[in-house]
Amino acid sequence: MYSELLMGALVAIAAPQDPQVRVDTRDANRAVVEIEIPAIEMPEFDVYIPGFQIVVPSWDWYMEEFEIDWGDFSDWEYDWDDWEDREYVQDAELDTTFAVDPNAVLGVRNHAGEIIVRTWNRNEVRIQASYSSEDRVKIIQSERSVKVQSETRHGHPEEVDYELTIPSAMAVDLWGFESDVSVDGAQNGVRVETLEGDIVITDCAGDITIHSVEGDMSVTGSSGRLEANGTDGEVVVVGFDGDVFAGSIDGDIRLEVVDANAVEGKTVDGDVYYDGSIRDGGRYKLTTHDGDVMVSIRAGTNATVEVATFDGEFEADFPVQITGAQGSRKFRFVIGDGSARLELHSFDGDIRLLRR
Repeated sequence: MYSELLMGALVAIAAPQDPQVRVDTRDANRAVVEIEIPAIEMPEFDVYIPGFQIVVPSWDWYMEEFEIDWGDFSDWEYDWDDWEDREYVQDAELDTTFAVDPNAVLGVRNHAGEIIVRTWNRNEVRIQASYSSEDRVKIIQSERSVKVQSETRHGHPEEVDYELTIPSAMAVDLWGFESDVSVDGAQNGVRVETLEGDIVITDCAGDITIHSVEGDMSVTGSSGRLEANGTDGEVVVVGFDGDVFAGSIDGDIRLEVVDANAVEGKTVDGDVYYDGSIRDGGRYKLTTHDGDVMVSIRAGTNATVEVATFDGEFEADFPVQITGAQGSRKFRFVIGDGSARLELHSFDGDIRLLRR
């Protein structure tokens, strides 16, 4: 972006000048180009990841647009002035426990530091926090929610590390800047967003939505519906029962032991690996621009497979009958009765089917 600003400044300098305008050249020997760099105020920030498409007419090859939807980040503002239903506000001790409705929602906003969430069979929330003496941790509780944030008198708080233990029925809503986040055992949905931090989800259920601008994401032994999007980091899912939608700009996508009717894995710079069920009537799409695509095909699979690669090879561990023009980079074939649909795309990489 700054190179474009610099180029614009140079073009403006080189453009013809109006002869009627007198230019003061006393400081002409001082070659100065001023570039205004927009301020970034955290944590209210916008992330825009434009889609792109690749069209190679001479090869009759087309890769559709990549899109990664981050939703509305305005929901993730650090300031919670719009919160309602405040029953009481208290400063947290280093270790505090209090009663809670097990169906309430836990919300945590952390400027820096680790967030660890575990579950137990009590209708109580325990909050353990480690923080600077200049900061404080505020708990805002209502009938429907428990919300936790750190604050300081000036600027943003220093690093605060949280360990929270909650009823397993509580939904979880977490936001962190420079924060690693882990959630274990939450059974009523999880939403996590981080900027510069890893996300680890274990044994959770419900709608699971995780976003990381710069960090790895892993989901293990969970179920429901998963949406995982990142910009600079890998996405690893091992043992998930439910539909999966995973995307990254710069990172591998690994989906293992997945049982789903719908799966989508896409990355710009990385490999995509899928080892899971391909159900009759299901829809599965694995796409990368600069990387390989590998899929394990189990015995008894019924799928219509569409393959597209511009600068790569296709290989299968078993015989397939390809339909399409000889030498074409886009073709299809049928496994079994072809009831499922499996799309495999790579612009600069190989595509391989592995027999399981």
